[in-house]
Amino acid sequence: MSGMPPTLTRTGPALDDAGAPQPVPGSPPAARLRRPGWRDPRMAVGLVLVAVATVVGARLLGTADDTVTVWATADEVRAGDPVTAAALVPSRVRLADGATESTYLPAGAVPGGVFTRDLGAGEILPVGAVGAAGAEATVDLSLAVEAAGAPVDLEAGDLVDVWSVAEPADVGRPGDAAPVLEGVAVQTVRSGTSLGATGRQVVVAVGEDELDVGDALASLAGGTVVLVRVEG
Repeated sequence: MSGMPPTLTRTGPALDDAGAPQPVPGSPPAARLRRPGWRDPRMAVGLVLVAVATVVGARLLGTADDTVTVWATADEVRAGDPVTAAALVPSRVRLADGATESTYLPAGAVPGGVFTRDLGAGEILPVGAVGAAGAEATVDLSLAVEAAGAPVDLEAGDLVDVWSVAEPADVGRPGDAAPVLEGVAVQTVRSGTSLGATGRQVVVAVGEDELDVGDALASLAGGTVVLVRVEG
């Protein structure tokens, strides 16, 4: 009806039965973000992951380029063939256990001379595979050497006398020692998997005219191999 007064809506605080305003409930306290502390397990896991990633990255960088460029044969060659640029190709190789950069001929200037042994196509050239023109052809002889049977720092290029030391007949007496080869060149020195952690496999180059394979093997089979380094 147009004659009735308008209805008013209360907008103030609510009143109780006695007419007193009711208390307004307080707002809940706002949650605040806290910086994770050192004892937070997530922080510890994160630090471990960062440390692992750093170590793995350092190792990958350290082994990314541990190869060397050396000469290899382009095709099969025979002992006495001339060493020419056409007979060689550069090849990048990863050094095996016991091998050093001096074990093989580094790629660069063609060394000249002749091959001292037969080699297959793509075979890496050890230092003893090339000699001066007219050099004697050689054969490789592999020797199983115990830890105390050779100098610790023995490496390719060294000259050694090869001795065979027989087992003593009586306990407490030294065994007999006999020379087998004199002044032979070391080709490679590698850790021998069948000789334990400290044993080594040593390959020496022996002139074909100087080596009776049967006699040499018979002499070495009866005792312990000992290598004595000599001056060239």
